[in-house]
Amino acid sequence: MSKVVNLPDNFIGKVDAAKLESFGGHTLSLGRATRWHWDKDDQGNDVFEIYRGGADEVLAACIKRDRDRDSFLADDRLGNRLATGKLEQLLAQLETYFSLLHGEGPNSPA
Repeated sequence: MSKVVNLPDNFIGKVDAAKLESFGGHTLSLGRATRWHWDKDDQGNDVFEIYRGGADEVLAACIKRDRDRDSFLADDRLGNRLATGKLEQLLAQLETYFSLLHGEGPNSPA
């Protein structure tokens, strides 16, 4: 007999979770963020959060999945949309976002 498993509506799978954690580690290694963290939103869905700053640490990006649109969404701490799209596309947009937040010019090497 099969066991029925009810996943959250916007479940983030293991492969995508590993990509998000890798991006978080990459962002930390470049000094663009101070930590990353897994959390749940109000509906119980997984969200991947990246924080920056020292003593006054703030949420820089909150990434979640929208299963209906088959895409990922990234918002800042105020809820402003930073990026949307397939995960690889979203991570490329966030790479630029974090480099600019860190004070790097658009043509500086990563």
